[in-house]
Formats: sequence, structure tokens, C-alpha cells
Amino acid sequence: MSRTKISDEELEKVIEKTAPSFTILDYVDMMRKVFPKLWENLVKRYGLYGDGSGTRYSAMTYLSNRLSSYSRRKRPNLLEPMPVGWKPQENRYLKRTTQDERKRFGSPWIVVYHKRGK
Repeated sequence: MSRTKISDEELEKVIEKTAPSFTILDYVDMMRKVFPKLWENLVKRYGLYGDGSGTRYSAMTYLSNRLSSYSRRKRPNLLEPMPVGWKPQENRYLKRTTQDERKRFGSPWIVVYHKRGK
């Protein structure tokens, strides 16, 4: 059976290779390079937004949820904590998507993750 979960170590390996601030789309692009087989397994399991599956839950949703929950853990981690319960408005952690981002992601808003300073 193919694996459809990403470990904390794998999550961190991809985070380390991203820019200091990144979106889920940036993360996915890097994951495809670092763990192509795992990404393929996630897409097989969860689908990809706009693939006709009739659901909005996708491999990107899974990874977004993992990144957000990872950022809020009490133990030291690589990301600044994501705010909970914020409203859709442009700020440090949320931005409007470009047309290309919206095609790939499917939402007018996208989260911006930030690495912790060293």
C-alpha cells in the first residue's frame, strides 16, 4: 500500500527548502521536487482541486492543514504560529490570490506561512 501521510521530518525538510514566506502552492512545488512519490500518493488519495472529484478537500488541503497545525505546536518548530479565527482580509498571514493562484488553488484567499527567525 502506498503511503499517504507526511511525517514531521518530511514536512520540515520541505519547509527548510522554501523561501522565508511561502504559500501552499510554493510548498507543493517544492514538495514535488523533494518527495515526488509522496506527492503523487497524496494526489491519488485526496485528489487535486478542480479534478472533477466533486470535493474541495484535496492533497493541498491536507498539506495546508498539516502546516497550520504544525505551526501551532508548543514544541519548537520551523514556522510562526498561524492565527486562529481570523477574517478574510489582507494581512501578514493572508493575501488575495492572483488569477494563476486561484486557478491552481480555487480560492480568492491564500494563507502565507512564515518561517521563524533563526
